[in-house]
Amino acid sequence: MKRHHPSVAALAALVTLACQPGSNETAPETLASANGTEVAAEIDGQPLTVAELDAWIKEDLFRAQAADPGELFELRDGALQQMFEERVLEAEAQRRGVDIETLLDQEIEAQGALTDAEIRTWYDENQARLNGAEFEAIQDQIRIFLGGQRAGKARQAILSNAQLIVHLEPPRVQIAATGPSKGPADAPVTIIEFSDFECPFCSRVLPTLDQVMARYPEQVRIVYRNFPLRNHPRAGPAAEAALCAEEQGKFWAFHDKLFANARSLSDDDLNGYAQTLELDMPAFEACYTERRFADQVAQDFREGQAAGVTGTPAFFVNGVSLSGARPPSDFYRAIDAELERLKEGA
Repeated sequence: MKRHHPSVAALAALVTLACQPGSNETAPETLASANGTEVAAEIDGQPLTVAELDAWIKEDLFRAQAADPGELFELRDGALQQMFEERVLEAEAQRRGVDIETLLDQEIEAQGALTDAEIRTWYDENQARLNGAEFEAIQDQIRIFLGGQRAGKARQAILSNAQLIVHLEPPRVQIAATGPSKGPADAPVTIIEFSDFECPFCSRVLPTLDQVMARYPEQVRIVYRNFPLRNHPRAGPAAEAALCAEEQGKFWAFHDKLFANARSLSDDDLNGYAQTLELDMPAFEACYTERRFADQVAQDFREGQAAGVTGTPAFFVNGVSLSGARPPSDFYRAIDAELERLKEGA
């Protein structure tokens, strides 16, 4: 697979695009090696080998060699973005006959001087989230903040003119997509989520997942699987109760209710949430009392462990690991990479 990147902004985003006609590409059979060494990427047509990449991160790489393949991939992938920026900035600075600092200063100056009116406008537009701070008290901080934004824009203006084609492939884990789900059944990208109803980080990622579904309504399906941690004694019973709610078609409503009340998961609390959601209470209570879904929760946990899950939340985007309460941009990056891979495969 080739991932084409016309621009990369620090380590925050990696946008995948289609192949551009007329680009100076090397034939696939040639890309497999450069002087006998595996190619990790191309920067404006010049190969960057895995050996060069590993040499650049040799200390971190040494520590990661014994770690799982996903950690090693993330280390290499992150380093690749840094090397891309470094090489592109150095090349452009050399072309202009200046150093990198001067190069960036030139790009910032090209945006024009930051005016007092711009600072005031930003303050007026964001006043609601400034906790009542007076303009005079924070105008210097706003100036610094907006200056930083301009510096980032200047950097991006230079990087956007360069091309990065990535050949590194993330490791994939085969996991059954069984469990409550939302999104089209035939979506090209399936995100399997391992979560714990007592975990605060799991609840923190919920708005991010809502943004993902809003952005990719036809391309993404989310499958929920349980991974109740042993130090969260009520996570297991809550998981079983949620699957009882799934029997009545109300898993996601029950799921949201549990995360909104993660410190109140007693049996009485779970019954109360079922009543609030107007479940068939005799059916719910029978399901919960006989522990109808205990085996399914245990199976989820075992399969999560087999896939390398050690904490929650943990996600697999078409089998590619993405752990922790990540920001939306991390999910967008992983999803876009999968959509591009599938398009190229087709």
